[in-house]
Order: sequence, then structure tokens, then C-alpha cells
Amino acid sequence: MAFSPAKLHGHLLLFLTILSLCFISQARLSLDRSDSRALSSIVKDLGINGQRFPATNPCSAAGVFCERRLTNNNTYVLRITRLVFKSQGVDGFLSPAIGKLSELKELSVSHNNIVDQVPSQIVDCKKLEILDLQNNQFSGEIPSNLSSLIRLRVLDLSYNKFTGDLSFLKYFPNLESLSLANNLFSGKIPASIRSFRNLRFFDFSGNGFLEGSAPIISKVDDHESAESQYPKRYIFAESQRSSKSTSITGAPAPSPNGSKSASSAESPTSPPTKKHKNKKRKLMGWLLGFLAGALAGSISGFVFSVMFKLLIAAIRGGGKDSGPSIFSPLIKKAEDLAFLEKEDGLASLEIIGKGGCGEVYKAELPGSGGKMIAIKKVIQPPRDAAELTDEDSKLLNKKMRQIKSEINTVGHIRHRNLLPLLAHMSRPDCHYLVYEFMKNGSLQDILHQVSQGMRELEWPARLKIAIGIAAGLEYLHLHHSPRIIHRDLKPGNILLDDDMEARIADFGLAKAMPDANTHVTASNLAGTVGYIAQEYHQTLKFTDKCDIYSFGVILGVLVIGKLPSDEFFQHTDEMSLVKWLRNIMTSDNPSQAIDHKLMGQGYDEQMLLVLKIAYFCTLDDPKERPNSKDVRCMLTQIKN
Repeated sequence: MAFSPAKLHGHLLLFLTILSLCFISQARLSLDRSDSRALSSIVKDLGINGQRFPATNPCSAAGVFCERRLTNNNTYVLRITRLVFKSQGVDGFLSPAIGKLSELKELSVSHNNIVDQVPSQIVDCKKLEILDLQNNQFSGEIPSNLSSLIRLRVLDLSYNKFTGDLSFLKYFPNLESLSLANNLFSGKIPASIRSFRNLRFFDFSGNGFLEGSAPIISKVDDHESAESQYPKRYIFAESQRSSKSTSITGAPAPSPNGSKSASSAESPTSPPTKKHKNKKRKLMGWLLGFLAGALAGSISGFVFSVMFKLLIAAIRGGGKDSGPSIFSPLIKKAEDLAFLEKEDGLASLEIIGKGGCGEVYKAELPGSGGKMIAIKKVIQPPRDAAELTDEDSKLLNKKMRQIKSEINTVGHIRHRNLLPLLAHMSRPDCHYLVYEFMKNGSLQDILHQVSQGMRELEWPARLKIAIGIAAGLEYLHLHHSPRIIHRDLKPGNILLDDDMEARIADFGLAKAMPDANTHVTASNLAGTVGYIAQEYHQTLKFTDKCDIYSFGVILGVLVIGKLPSDEFFQHTDEMSLVKWLRNIMTSDNPSQAIDHKLMGQGYDEQMLLVLKIAYFCTLDDPKERPNSKDVRCMLTQIKN
């Protein structure tokens, strides 16, 4: 049946009209009242700025995801199905109103500072599939009937302060990933975990009060290597190398020749003409396959050549400026950073610092309701560098290597004790790195103000800073893949947020360290005098134990109250903070190393223990120094 152009145009117009009406009806949907009230309570109790959640359309807010649902009245409303507030600096508590979100499928609030218990009402979210609470300050026991959430696929409670036994691990038939690492759980690991037929990963490590071994099962991919160690139920599907090729659905396995079953194989008594035809078909198939392969190879070679040229052009800095790379939901859209594209975009901004990689400016993020950001400007070497001397060229190239390393390293790292990179913008003559603004400045700034009598920094606050630095180092050294060493850890690179929580910053000298290696080698010196391990001067090999050495110096600074560059050490026989500390710690009166401003406040024993940790961290033999996890655990025990 043929359509005339006029009829075809009419049908198309009708279709577009109906489609637009559907979109209009969708746009007019409002959030369910119960969900709206629950969201208001949740946001308020978490301590999130309510201005980020417009009353007319809360579903448009960052981190809130809604879907259309049919009500009992056969009308459609929007229901909240996902709440994702990761790395938002949230420091409140999880409201019991969370149980009102009956359609909720995901709750992810990792890498914040949320406190208090998980409300028992969480079990009312019967459709919950992902519960990610890792890296917070949650405490107390887990609701005993959590296993009623039988749809859970991911349960991550790691890096909190949860207590009690593991009796809530009763029955999770759909659970694929379970992490309870680094908490205060006690008792035995329940045998019921063997009934979790879909479990592919679980981690109970870092719970010192658990009885028996704390197993760690990584993702099981190879049946042959895992078969002897773990029950068969932990393996999703049989390996192709297995003699019994059983599919995950339990359907009959294909026969070796690729046919569906042996009964459907070709009969040996087929007529000769049929065999002849089959040979012709095979020959044609080979020819067509050869031609197709040659064509595909030619196309692939052309595409690879074009991509390679584009990559080279990008590396050399050719091409037009690209838009900003945004790494955080705090920056909602690229237009918020449009002012950086102007020639005088930074002219009116306040300069708050100058580092080895460039100047740092303070600015208000447009459309954020007063959120302040820090912008680091790094000058890029000119493309026509013929006028530069060799020394200038080397210096500029070194800076660019540093900034590229910082971008690659920091962009996707999220931890509450690491300063997150929010965005990056490349310009013809410079790079802009956008960070959260830390109004308390650096630890070095604070210690200078303390030494001048301008402010106080009590011992509990100093110990909190030390634990935060250790936790950040532990993540970089042990939990990030690939492992990362900082290479320039010092008080000037430790920023302090509104709660005086330590944030490790300035990854301009950081390098990714592959798991197969134990060190990275640098052709140029790195680090800061007074914080560099002795072995680095001899070998130019920077390991994670060099970071530990630098951290030991920082621990000494926190207790002694003096930087390595302080004139005090120039008048000692050792002329070095580390050597002076060693002699004091082996003397009859190690307390003389403690900052006199901190003496007599009831923390003398704690400070001596911290000095002992600093002593061990700065031992000459790097093999004798503790790792970052050991240091963090020791400091936490001292605090508790």
C-alpha cells in the first residue's frame, strides 16, 4: 500500500504531536507527597543545604533519581528510586524517614562523615538493591532484620565504627558483594554466608574482635583456580576449560562441534550431491571470509592510523581548547566554569597561595549558593619554545609533567582525607585545576599561627589530624589501584576542612605505582628538605616507606610544635629534627620533646606514644618502618 507525500506528512505530524504530548505529560508529573516529605527530612538530617533541592522539582537535584510509578488511582507520579550523595562532605545522620521511600533501589552515601546508627526503618525499603555506607563515621549495631532486604546485591559497610555481632547476615539470596572491612564487629563469622549463592566478593578484614580468620574473596573468574578453595556456589558459571560445560541457566550444553545437540548432527549417509554442495559452500565461505577479513583489516589500519595521529596531536598540545573535565557533582554543568575561558577570568580573584606548580586563586562557584572553590593556575609551555633556554625549557616541562600527573592521579580519587579534584580545564597557555576551598588553610599555616600565639591547637585536634593523614595514606598505598605514593608529604600539603579534618593535597609529585613493582625511579629530585627519607638521596628510588618517613616527621612536628626548618634545630648538636628526636627518645627524659603548650593537660602519655610511632616511622632502614595501615591502627588505639 503506497502513501502520497501529503498523507505521509500528515501521519508524521500526528505521530510527532502524540509524542510531544507524552513528553509534556511526563514533564508535568510531580513527586509523590510522601517521598517529598521524606526527602526533606533526610536532607535536613544529613546536613545538606536545602537550597540544592528545589521544592517544585526535587527530582532535578544532584544525587536524586526518580522514576514514574502507577498509583492506585491509575494515575502516574514520580517516586524516588536512587539517592547518591558520595563525597559531599555530609556530616549529619541518616534519618529514620529513609524507610518512607518504599521504591528506593539504591542508597549510596560513601566517603562522607555521617555519624550515629543506621536507622531500623531501613528495612522498610523492600526494593533496596545497593546499600553503600563505606567510609563514614557510622556506629552502633546493624538492624538484626536487615536480611529482610532480600533484593540486596551490594552491601558495603566498610571503614566505619559498627559494633556488635554479624547475626544480621542471615539470608541474602541475591547478594553479590559484601564488605564489612575495618569496623569493630565481634563474634564469629556466621555459617549462613554459605547460603548466599550469588556472592562473588566478601571482605571481613580489619575487624580485630572477630573470632577466627577473616577471609577475603576477590572476584572469582577462573573456575579451576578457585574450585579447590571455595564452595562451588561462589562461582557464577563454569569455565570454558571445564570438562562439563554447564551453562548458568542449566540448559543443555552445546556439543563440541558447536551444534545444539548430537541428534541434530549431519547424518553419515547423506547423498554425495549434498556433500559436493557443502564443499562448494565451504569454499565460498572461505573466500568471503578472506575478503571480509582483508577489508576489515584495511579499515582497522586506517582507523588506527587516524586515532594515532589524533593522539599525537593531543599530546603535543595541538588542536582547539576543550571544555572542562568535571569530576564532581558539586559542579552541575560546564557553564559554571565558563568564566575561566575569558582572558581576564582570574583578574579580579584573590590570590591565596603560590606553589611549585603555580598560583592558587579563591572564587565563588556560580549557581552554588556561595560555595567557595580554589583554582590552581599552571602555566603551560608555549608551543613555539625556540626562544627558551634549555634550563627554562626543562623547568617548564617538569611543571607540565607534574600537573599531568596530578590530573591523572587525583581526578577519580575519592576519600574523606584526600582533597578531591572537582574539575580540570585546559587553555592554550595554562591549565586550571578546581578544588574545594579549605578555609582553615594548611597545617603549616595553623602551626605558624600557634607559634605566634595567634590561635590554639589542642592535643585532641592534633591527634585527629594525624589519624586523618594516616587514613589518607593507607588509601593511597593499600586500597587504590594502582597504588600511589605521594612523594612530597609535609604540613604545607595537609589542608584542613571546616571540621579540622585533614585532607592530603598537592599531588603534583604523585606517581602511579604498578602493583608488580615496589618502587618508582625519578630522574629529578622530589620532596621537601627535612621530610625526605635518607635512602632517597642515595638511590633516587621513592617507595611508600619514604611517605611513611615523611609522615613520621609530621607526627614529630605535631607533638614538638616545631617544623624541621625551625631555627631551634640549627642550634642543636644534631641540627636535624629526626636525629634530635632520636636522642631525646633514648634519653632519661623523653617528655622534654613535647610542646610546652600541651604539657599538663592529661595527654602526656598519649603524646609520648605518638613520638614513639614517629621514631619508628623515621628509622634509617625502610624495611623496619611500619606501613600506613599499621600506623593508622596504632594511632586509633591511642585515641581510644
